[in-house]
Amino acid sequence: MIKFSSFISTILLSLLAVSQPKKGLDFPLGEQITFKISYGWFALGEATMSLADSLIVRGDQTFYHSYIDAHTIGLFSWLGGVQNEYWGYVNTSNYKTIVSEKHLDERKGKFDQWNTFDYDKMQTYVKMMDYTKEYPKKEVTVDLNDKSYDLHGTYMYLRSKLWSGFKPGESILLNTYWEDKLYDFGMEYGGKEKIKFDGQRVEVHKFYGLFPISRTFPKEKAVVVWVLEKNGMGIPLVIEADMKIGKVRCELKEYSIRGNTQSLF
Repeated sequence: MIKFSSFISTILLSLLAVSQPKKGLDFPLGEQITFKISYGWFALGEATMSLADSLIVRGDQTFYHSYIDAHTIGLFSWLGGVQNEYWGYVNTSNYKTIVSEKHLDERKGKFDQWNTFDYDKMQTYVKMMDYTKEYPKKEVTVDLNDKSYDLHGTYMYLRSKLWSGFKPGESILLNTYWEDKLYDFGMEYGGKEKIKFDGQRVEVHKFYGLFPISRTFPKEKAVVVWVLEKNGMGIPLVIEADMKIGKVRCELKEYSIRGNTQSLF
């Protein structure tokens, strides 16, 4: 059985959809992007990234309410159901998250995490509850740096940068906060190519995920993202992850704004 939470966290960082923004904001409120995830011929799960219909206001600052849901479906759900939820408040001007939560419900047990970010002290205050352990509660402090973003901030920061006239081989690198550590992560531009999607041949931009080699992803550039450009912006169509157990594939299922499905072609 695939360790779904480890896989999905990396895939989520590679979902670099870019859409037509509302005036004054980089991303449209009410945006929802859903992907179907497959392992070979088997439907493995779905992942949805969404933004609330309204902003969160704290003092003179505004924040996106970012929400991510990932769950197994079909046979994999019966064998070992997974329901993972992540949410955070992301600053609309610099993509820095001020608070976030993670709630995992997997066959092996439940795990909850709460994060509070202090950018004056450059620290994150973390509370974790791992209900599979005898003493589930753990509290730690994680040091941050100028290039560190959490899952939500990384996702939005990369979306804002990847359409800035990149040439093949050029990349963006940063530190992504995950659980209680910072990890190197980035994207490299691979140029244009044509792929078949939804019965059509379409021209797309190709990106490679850049992150440390691990047992889950045993080689460099293990994650590849193909992004459709539309009106000068773009939406990811296909993501492939070359893992130790084989290839896992994500395909765009639906892109909508405030419940209205958007036509891509």
